[in-house]
Amino acid sequence: MKKPIYTVLLLFILSVPNSHAQEPRFSQFYANPVFLNPALAGIAKKDRFIVAHRQLGADSNLFTTSSVSMDGTLGTSSGWGAQVLRDSQFGGLMNTTSYNISLAHRIKLGKNNELGLGLKMGIYQKTLDWGRLTFEDQFDERMGLTNSTNEAFGRNSVSNGDISVGLLYTSEHFFGGYSISHINRPKEDFFTESDQRLSAKYTLHAGGIINLKHHRKEGHKLSPNFIYERIGQFEHLNLGMYYGADIWTVGTWYRWDDALVFSLGMNLNSVKLGYSIDKPLSDSTNTLNTAHEITFAYSFTLVKKQKVKNTYKGKCPSFQKLLF
Repeated sequence: MKKPIYTVLLLFILSVPNSHAQEPRFSQFYANPVFLNPALAGIAKKDRFIVAHRQLGADSNLFTTSSVSMDGTLGTSSGWGAQVLRDSQFGGLMNTTSYNISLAHRIKLGKNNELGLGLKMGIYQKTLDWGRLTFEDQFDERMGLTNSTNEAFGRNSVSNGDISVGLLYTSEHFFGGYSISHINRPKEDFFTESDQRLSAKYTLHAGGIINLKHHRKEGHKLSPNFIYERIGQFEHLNLGMYYGADIWTVGTWYRWDDALVFSLGMNLNSVKLGYSIDKPLSDSTNTLNTAHEITFAYSFTLVKKQKVKNTYKGKCPSFQKLLF
């Protein structure tokens, strides 16, 4: 019975213009920096390789989002990033894949302040396997399910360019950013006569770092955060707190009227590991809405850089070490 149910759900999503359910989501926000804000490309001041995977529900193939990305520095004040992201819905009936590159440039505003500008460009591709759908005229009262249908199928795939921009402000103990994703609103409809387009996503994020003075330097820290997103008429507010101690980082987030998120991270010098779980507020026993997410990040030197005189005398924002 799963196939007809998936068909009804999928056709409902396809019939709702600018559905927010089609936008991929990660709960380990800062573990996917170029996805959150292109101005974060290269913010860690090192080259990194990041893998993230998220699944929704007990069935690992029902709803999944996977990402592979790299980012690094360009000179002393710029950064680059590249990401391949794949979002699979209804066991692969509908897939969204994006290929993006990001460029960021940071401007010194003072001793401990920076302003960053980011641009992300890429290809947005959506595919639909019409052959796995079941329609009303395929059911016969005597013979049951037949293999033929008179439904007119649309295209199997649609591809378009995708552009995002971002702004980032950082200081030693505060950071904040604003990004607009899909600013060009690429067309995503499988039917040529329709003009359904992807909604722009507006993201405002900010946080701070509180050093716990009674612990040794670079020891225990608190980081309160908020992330606000708007996609079409839908709004999401996330309020959270990270606590970092030595190699460990634990986090708790509240997604307004939706879910609680619990995360655990481990920093082993060049390797960072993260795990998070989203627990729905409406029904804690509903495994369909429970999401699991894992991340892996590896820091390295892509190209040996020549020593360049650093004219920046301020302190680096400490949130880089806690969140990235």
